[in-house]
Amino acid sequence: MSLTDIFSGLGGLEKLKITAFKDLDWNRPTKTYVVMYNPTSYSSEVKTKWIPEEGASPDGKELQFKGNTSDTASFEFLFDATGASPPGNDEPGNAANLAYLGDALNRDKISGTEISAIDIINKDKHVDRAIREFIAMASTIQGQTHSANYLQINWGAYQFRGVMTGATVNYKLFNSAGLPIRATVTANFEESISRDEQAAEAARESPDLTRQRVVKSNDTLPLMAQSVYDDPLFYLELAKANKLTNFRRLRAGQRLILPPVQK
Repeated sequence: MSLTDIFSGLGGLEKLKITAFKDLDWNRPTKTYVVMYNPTSYSSEVKTKWIPEEGASPDGKELQFKGNTSDTASFEFLFDATGASPPGNDEPGNAANLAYLGDALNRDKISGTEISAIDIINKDKHVDRAIREFIAMASTIQGQTHSANYLQINWGAYQFRGVMTGATVNYKLFNSAGLPIRATVTANFEESISRDEQAAEAARESPDLTRQRVVKSNDTLPLMAQSVYDDPLFYLELAKANKLTNFRRLRAGQRLILPPVQK
């Protein structure tokens, strides 16, 4: 990570925030950690699991889809108390503005403490405590839950929910007392979604469940069939299910039943 890259062109960008929650209900926030510098890049990995086809010959190469594994993300955060690299014009943001993918939690009533890495480092003149605060929030076992916190990352349009699976601290410079004054922390996160969230997502996406849809001005039955069932010819079944005598005469605001696919 280059210091030149970090401090050029970042003015006005809201700081990345990591909020700790006690459980997967995501309704008991405890702390929000505001990083000192926004990362210039991050990596994200999506994996799917495939297994050899059952009954295939030993040299067979056909694979069967088994499922998706949890997404992962990795960030490198810079901590600097040298004074040689000002943090720039990044805005600290509002700790109450932590809406996540339209969930129902009222973030205006969010509780918990906001921790600013900049404030800690400016007071201490070293980066040790700011790093320890971050590691403690992300990995310390909590007395009530007997588990480490679940973490929500908010950075502009980027949102992530999961746990920290590991962090590597690389100390670079030290003061005369031996305390670190510059360091980077590479933190790895893995997505963690509750069973309720998974079920809700499956219900929203699955063509095997009966749902309803409100017609929009440009909707047509073939387009709906393509979107929901991946087959525009299924519009005939949509017309039958909704007792439509003329499938071309849809009106905006009309509610239609989307029946399950017959297996």
